[in-house]
Amino acid sequence: MILVEVKAQSQKDIVKRIIENHHSYVPSNASVGRRIDWLIYEDDMFPSQPIGMIGIGSSVYPPPKDLLNKLELSKSEYKDIFNTISNNWRFCMVKSIKNAGTRILKQLRNKAPLAWKEKYGDDLNHIITFVAGGNNGAVYKADNWEMIGETAGLPKHKSSSMKWDNSDELKIKFVKPTGENKKLIMYKKLK
Repeated sequence: MILVEVKAQSQKDIVKRIIENHHSYVPSNASVGRRIDWLIYEDDMFPSQPIGMIGIGSSVYPPPKDLLNKLELSKSEYKDIFNTISNNWRFCMVKSIKNAGTRILKQLRNKAPLAWKEKYGDDLNHIITFVAGGNNGAVYKADNWEMIGETAGLPKHKSSSMKWDNSDELKIKFVKPTGENKKLIMYKKLK
């Protein structure tokens, strides 16, 4: 597998198309904050058609309780190291290839800290990801990521987004989590 960092608009268009056509439970290319994506190629197919994409972005805020517990941080301490944590915001394959996931994640772990430092000037020490849509995180477990907990979840009929909703919309939409749409939280310490 070969990971090629996405920089050109034509590459960004390919990433968008891959996500919209092949991501199983969040087929949206929209993101907020920092972001670095890579196109995935088979060794013998480069530079023809990519077989997938993987990307990291800004960590999440507010942080899940299980992440704070894992890092042994308070919410305010988490804010202080926020830019040293990334979220594996998408991992989407067009083609299924046996054992490709662990090889791709290994390359991500090697490339991400260098790209993060180069692009944003911060050291990258942790990567987290959320697994949902009926998936169990097997590819992350095979790469020795640790499952550190589950999100509280939100009801299917009402959800809110700290990223997209303004404060008035949040007041109207806010509902307590009922456990629907829970996501597994996977964690990998770098270095």
